Amino acid sequence: MKIAVIGGGFTGLAAAYTLTKRHHKVTLFEAGPVLGGLAYGFKEKNWDWSLESSYHHWFTNDRAVLNLIKELGLEKKLIIKRPVTANLYRGKTYQLDSPLSLLRFPLLPLADKLRTAALLAFLKITPFWKPLENLTAEQLLTSIGGSRAYQVLWEPLLVGKFGNFAPNVQAAWFWARIQKRTPRLMYMEGGFKTLIDALESAIKKQGGKIIKNNSPCPPSLRSGAGRREFSIQNVKFDKALLTIPQAQVPPIPHLWAQTLILETKEPILKNVYWLNITDRSFPFLAAVAHTNFMDKKYYGNHHLTYFGNYLPANHPYLSMTKEQLLKKFLPFIQRLCPSTIYDLRSYLFTAPFAQPVHELHYSSRAPKLETSVPNVFLANMDSIVPWDRGVNYAIELGQKAASLINKYGSK
Repeated sequence: MKIAVIGGGFTGLAAAYTLTKRHHKVTLFEAGPVLGGLAYGFKEKNWDWSLESSYHHWFTNDRAVLNLIKELGLEKKLIIKRPVTANLYRGKTYQLDSPLSLLRFPLLPLADKLRTAALLAFLKITPFWKPLENLTAEQLLTSIGGSRAYQVLWEPLLVGKFGNFAPNVQAAWFWARIQKRTPRLMYMEGGFKTLIDALESAIKKQGGKIIKNNSPCPPSLRSGAGRREFSIQNVKFDKALLTIPQAQVPPIPHLWAQTLILETKEPILKNVYWLNITDRSFPFLAAVAHTNFMDKKYYGNHHLTYFGNYLPANHPYLSMTKEQLLKKFLPFIQRLCPSTIYDLRSYLFTAPFAQPVHELHYSSRAPKLETSVPNVFLANMDSIVPWDRGVNYAIELGQKAASLINKYGSK
């Protein structure tokens, strides 16, 4: 079959790789100059490795990623570490990434710590996420962990990430976050670009075509019913897979992702990789010190720290320049590290449709792979259920879409 894949993120790449492996003639169209979607990287001249535009890592139970890495012969490039995750409370940093650190946390009485431990154990053990779609995250967290623990541990993070959507976020979303979390995290030598480049090379070696800087008009999901083939830029295709955002009915709310990255001579965070900000007076949700995870020697011996947000489309930060946002953030960054002197480079990245909001009964609203238009398939991050966004699930989704298309072609 001749198959068009629209979108060169990990879903499109995984689908194109799987389909070309099965000897289909695939053309992948990517609107931008680089592949990788939300996980694409950039590299300065004095760096040995590329860096993703937003913070990325894998969990050690990300099977789709691990299997693909093995298949592409990249196992020796995989790096596994156990970095520190912490929360900022009342100006102090507290490690909160293990049962022992929870027990040592001084801002909750023992009874609430035990209830929180029971909550997390329940979410780790139970495989039954579907009933949790009927509850909000707040209802689940307060009923088992207690209202005091919810106000201290969870509410600031839910509101910080989802804003006005927070009260409607379903408990199944929170279940997925706890289910997948592992103490050890994975990264790859050279950054995620190493895997992206390997996929691109494999697709081409298997006979596929990749066309960048090209945004074709894809087959519409609202028209063309009954057609057995269609044309994209005067080339006829038998099937098309769309991996780009599409309007849904009923609509699914989305948030934009925005990251400001600072490159500094001295570290901003001391020994902490991921710092959740619970003080909502701060203008960012998280500070992520990439070079407390990966060695700074790969980045010109400089320190790299992300400051991240998820924002609604009308948020004023989205219209700010890098300089304006940096001016807004710097007083708060200096509260994290009073000795911080911003003296090198900064980078600003903004991405729309980066976080679908999993409201109640989300699985019934998530788009299906098979659309109402014959021979046109849809696979984007809105389709990932019950899991949240992430490279592992983008790969898994692309492989699933490829298998479905292959099955239809064999009929």
